[in-house]
Amino acid sequence: MKTDPSPEIIEIIDDDGDVFGDHAMVTPPIPATGSARWIGPAAAAVLLLVAGFGVVSSFVDSKPPPPSTPGLIKSQFYVSDPPTGFTMYLAQARGQAGADPATFADEPTAELWATADATATTGAWFVVSLGSEHSTGRNSYRTIVDGAEVVFEHDPASGQTRVAFTKNGTQMSITSFGWLDRQLVRLLRSVNAENSVIGYSDAFFTTDHTRILQADPAAAMFGLPVARVGYATGVPSELATHFSITVAGDNISNEREVARFALVDTSSFTIGTETAIVGRTAADPSIAFAQWHDGERLISVTGNLDTAHIEAIARKAHKASEASVHRQLTAGAPPTAPALRDTPSTVVSGMLADGWRWTIGVSPSHLGPAGTGFLWWIGQPGDSTTPSETRISDPGGAPSIDTFVEHGRTYVLASVPRSMAGARLHVSPTGSASIVTYFGDADPNLPELFGAWVFTQPATFTARIVDANGATVASWPTFGRAGS
Repeated sequence: MKTDPSPEIIEIIDDDGDVFGDHAMVTPPIPATGSARWIGPAAAAVLLLVAGFGVVSSFVDSKPPPPSTPGLIKSQFYVSDPPTGFTMYLAQARGQAGADPATFADEPTAELWATADATATTGAWFVVSLGSEHSTGRNSYRTIVDGAEVVFEHDPASGQTRVAFTKNGTQMSITSFGWLDRQLVRLLRSVNAENSVIGYSDAFFTTDHTRILQADPAAAMFGLPVARVGYATGVPSELATHFSITVAGDNISNEREVARFALVDTSSFTIGTETAIVGRTAADPSIAFAQWHDGERLISVTGNLDTAHIEAIARKAHKASEASVHRQLTAGAPPTAPALRDTPSTVVSGMLADGWRWTIGVSPSHLGPAGTGFLWWIGQPGDSTTPSETRISDPGGAPSIDTFVEHGRTYVLASVPRSMAGARLHVSPTGSASIVTYFGDADPNLPELFGAWVFTQPATFTARIVDANGATVASWPTFGRAGS
């Protein structure tokens, strides 16, 4: 498989003029500091956060692990002296009632294929995983391949493309770098699973790809987790600054290769007599990561802080008894999930063909100084009045279009500065009539005007913002070749 469009591949895959198929991913500049962005499946594993905020007050017994699971060790908590303003809000252990199953489950069946000398941000590679699906679907679209719905997600921060689909009743995903969408269509047509074994009916990619790992490096980096604690400033949510300390058994078979595809900008430091690694996660460069060994234990510290802070936290990490962790947790964590501080203002609402109402709203995000950001609120099937899901806006005040897929719906969310009154949002799903909607003043406290739309058909689409003079000032998709 070649990373540039080749006539052979284009001829084999009939994309019917798909506007997305002619674009290869390019690696954008990686920001030096973290910013709010969507969290994909690999990054969700890296963050190791939970959706709930209740105090965890019971712990697993310290029974020895069954010998049938290589690398599994007994539970042991590690804590650190958190920076000013941080408190512990989470403590969980493998097997504990209420523990996040995604954190402590065994690694899913997966494998990594890559070109020679590829890294997380160079060359070309892909990971096929079984039993996994996309997490948020931001900057994404749905399409039909061989009669089945497929979700494509493009993450501009990492340059990765993620594809989620179901084949013969098995949920599967492909995470890739340096691949074209049309090449990924050929790959997903080829891949299959039988008895949890991944196979391929068309091995076209083996001309320049070699299987590097029988694992997803983003998940394998954590070993076999048995315990973790989490710290956050203020409300422990996706809006807060946070970090977590995970303790795991070391079942990583090839640490060098795992780190090469899971981390970027790495360096080393020492903790006692051990050499530790620190860097940022390739799946979400806003997340810093540090890791070292303590005997049979593999200790990882991750969070949306810079690497210097994560390294300082790692240097102070130490064992803690269940009783002491319980005391910290009780003192630091809120007893219940706090309510969000704003009621959203409605941008658009209506009834979809599937019989469910839909509502999209906005509110200030409180991420920075007043008036510098907002939250999208998206109604989900079953919501009665207030939309239940929130999305953080992209930074900056320029005209912008954001998209994501959730529950069989495709959402298009757009904003323009107030100076562009009279602008319109054009959404054009393939095979359907275009939708045109004006931008409205949803919230007088925000410096933007807003437009949005949703549709249920799984179709590729384009979207653009046209100003009052008829000029196109923003368009989607924005991923693709440099300068596109």
